[in-house]
Amino acid sequence: MDEVLAKMESKLGSRAVAKYSNEALNIAGRYMAANLKSAVGSYRDTGATVNEVTVGKARLKGGVRTIKVGWDGGGSKQRYRLVHLNEFGYTRFGRTYGPRGMGKVQNAYDSSREPMKALEKHELEKLL
Repeated sequence: MDEVLAKMESKLGSRAVAKYSNEALNIAGRYMAANLKSAVGSYRDTGATVNEVTVGKARLKGGVRTIKVGWDGGGSKQRYRLVHLNEFGYTRFGRTYGPRGMGKVQNAYDSSREPMKALEKHELEKLL
């Protein structure tokens, strides 16, 4: 990935590279959101958890381009408050509960990391 960015920077300049890498990250973020929606669909009841998955815009944070994929805090059902219970389980009155969606978000992230990198690299290479 560093080679591709270095080639692009020598040809186009740093500002254009930032623009194109943001576009590639946004595409990769949409891919991750689709995988996340299918993963959390296993504990779908009303569909609010799936519908409130959001993708932010690519930004430069700490010298690294990042993108946020998660749940909308202002959604009508505010499922961001409940996602961690489905992901990690919970204890109530001394009894531990492990919901059927336990670990699905982490598995979606782990399985999407390499394809997202490949997708981002492919998008950047299209520009060269």
